[in-house]
Amino acid sequence: LIPLDAPIQSRNYITPSATSRKDIPPSVARTFMNRRREMDPEKVALLEHVEQARRRNTLAARKSRQRKLEHVRNLEEDVEGLRAE
Repeated sequence: LIPLDAPIQSRNYITPSATSRKDIPPSVARTFMNRRREMDPEKVALLEHVEQARRRNTLAARKSRQRKLEHVRNLEEDVEGLRAE
């Protein structure tokens, strides 16, 4: 598993995502990466909000995977204990 403190990779999609619908057009997202200072402050704020949401989601997914792994390990220990009885 990836540690919780591992860096989160930036999302630089070449084509629009097939699995998620974005409120931000891909052209705006590309522009954001190249010309952040020249953009409208509202667009910058919206894109930063999306980036923060993605970071939070990534961390939540990592924590969920860790909890699931611990749960499975506990269940396996219980099974081994019952088999030993």
